[in-house]
Amino acid sequence: VAKCLDATWTPLGLATRELRLKHTLPTGQSFRWRARGREDGREYVGVVGRRVVRVREVDDGERGEVEYKVYCRPRWESATDDRRVMREYFNADVSLERLYGQFAAKDGRFRALAAHVDGARMLRQDPSECLFSFICSSNNHISRIHGMVNKMCVHYGDALPVTTRDLEEDDDDGDENGGEETAAAAEAEKFYAFPSVAQILDGATEEELRALGFGYRAKFIVGSAAALGEAGDAVGSSPDEFLRALRDETPYVDAHAALMTLPGIGPKVSACVCLFSLNKHEAIPVDTHVWQFAVEHYMPELRDAKSVTPRVMRSIEVKMKEIFGPYCGWAHNALFIAELKHVRDALPAELRTPKRVATPRSTPKSKPNASKPSSKTAREAAAGVDAESDAVFDTPKKLKIDS
Repeated sequence: VAKCLDATWTPLGLATRELRLKHTLPTGQSFRWRARGREDGREYVGVVGRRVVRVREVDDGERGEVEYKVYCRPRWESATDDRRVMREYFNADVSLERLYGQFAAKDGRFRALAAHVDGARMLRQDPSECLFSFICSSNNHISRIHGMVNKMCVHYGDALPVTTRDLEEDDDDGDENGGEETAAAAEAEKFYAFPSVAQILDGATEEELRALGFGYRAKFIVGSAAALGEAGDAVGSSPDEFLRALRDETPYVDAHAALMTLPGIGPKVSACVCLFSLNKHEAIPVDTHVWQFAVEHYMPELRDAKSVTPRVMRSIEVKMKEIFGPYCGWAHNALFIAELKHVRDALPAELRTPKRVATPRSTPKSKPNASKPSSKTAREAAAGVDAESDAVFDTPKKLKIDS
């Protein structure tokens, strides 16, 4: 990886109505982005693969656009590759405006909410990064998830040749956010790539991860890496290639089932990985928060459910697909964002989902490998609301894809 001496702001080719950063990056899909700059929610810095990247919204006087700047890239790649990587990461070939039009035509609630959750795109993350990030999300809140993901990068990933000081110096060279941030700048922090599964296998132990503060998740991280290593060996590929094959070659139902054979992966986390990294646009991650808006607006017959069981999750997924079609995961994402506290508080009163006194449990009572009671899901943690996290269900010992 080398620094980009030609780093310049480059149009991503998406208007802000197609990509609103505050409705996409800090909403619990990814944990590698930090807000930056004076205008809240309009600029972020993060790591995409082996690239340190800034993205920002700009107003050209007629319409808003999104730009990116890349500070380092693999030595054998060029600015042309940067554009390809960034557009793939943001699913740029999917027309969100077209999807919103279709969703609004099919559902009155979506039609009423669309202007309040504009530009809420699904990311197309690296599958292994997404998988291990969501293992960290169990029983956790957003700042700790960010911290754990960063620890995995620092201890097992590769350091990238860019620090926060490079960004501050770049600001000093003329960007509008410069002087104030630089004057208050702390010691420079390094950026790191997320480790490959092979790097986790080579370097991570359960004992070390526990010492780093991962708790019981350490067992799931090590166990999932080992299972992926075995699965890759069985088909003659690397563990990371095996996961990417779930994106390109495997139907959603089979990919979802395959992920659930990994230690610590229940149906909601499996659906998150499918939707956020594997191009399974019909995936619907269901937790108690999603259950609340599903019951209130779409499936009142589930109001008496005592727990969010796999059967209940599946029924919600079927209903969402019936209403919104093959990209129902994108509609679900926008509806979910409308439930985040800062978004919900800004909605007209008549659009806010009523708060219910009781919500069903998401963790079955009698599962041998279930984790301790949870407080927040990864995405709900981003909302700042209490909820229960994904259940851990009994799964087969071997990772395989059913034919």
